[in-house]
Amino acid sequence: MIPARRVMVVVFGLSLASLVAFCAAPRAAAVLEPQQRSARGSGPRDLVAGGEIVTRQAVCRWAAQPPVLDGKLDDPCWQKAVAIDRFATFWTDTKTARIGTFAYLVWDDEALYYAGSMTDAELRSFGTKRNDTLWNGDVFELFLKPSAVKPAYFEFQANPRGLIFEMAFPNRASNVGDFTTAPLLGSKAVVTVKGTLDRPGDRDEGWTVEGRIPWSAFVASGGKPKPGDEWLFAICRYDYGPEGTKPTLMSSAPLTRSSFHRYEDYGKIRFDGPRESGS
Repeated sequence: MIPARRVMVVVFGLSLASLVAFCAAPRAAAVLEPQQRSARGSGPRDLVAGGEIVTRQAVCRWAAQPPVLDGKLDDPCWQKAVAIDRFATFWTDTKTARIGTFAYLVWDDEALYYAGSMTDAELRSFGTKRNDTLWNGDVFELFLKPSAVKPAYFEFQANPRGLIFEMAFPNRASNVGDFTTAPLLGSKAVVTVKGTLDRPGDRDEGWTVEGRIPWSAFVASGGKPKPGDEWLFAICRYDYGPEGTKPTLMSSAPLTRSSFHRYEDYGKIRFDGPRESGS
């Protein structure tokens, strides 16, 4: 999560060492369980040869059965989900495609479910409690803005330690105060890691996350969507490298400013109903 007033301090100047460490990370096939199908049918390797490097349109398919939250992406709903695999960095001279991140969104009558599968050569975490400043370590972030006319938007995070961050922002300019005292939204997340967490200097492979967000969390903007509805969304990530290097920041959205809260630039995600998803 990047509060607008501190983003300019954090994001500029990715170090060469951090970029080399990330790009050299081995692709952890065991971590990437679901079929890696993007919304437009091409794989992430196609991005480096040109074409779209961000996610402007995505699909949230109906889950006939909800996933079991165990951090293992082997549930049938993830196998049917369409991978969101176009991520880019935005705080360098040019936007750069970042491979190695796959995200999935599915839904049912009870909740929205998210999953992430990420390669990561240096697993690092930060925080000890809910709504801690998790972005001071590796973190997976999901931003959702259900209504184009209502100012409310939402942010959900999980880090490799399994800690969560959940926040309903009444509007982007609101002063929310102490994040740790914000109202509970009821989200959950379970994580598995492929490597050793917070052990500098070793060679890690990656991590996965499965999360659940009840529709009650979105009461400020109308609650559960209907089949065919579209919400604005962005999936973002902080990836920290060796100690002393700047983190790599990436987003699925085609951001035009240095803020993950720039919802004017978010992509659109369409909620398929049971018929569209073949359930």
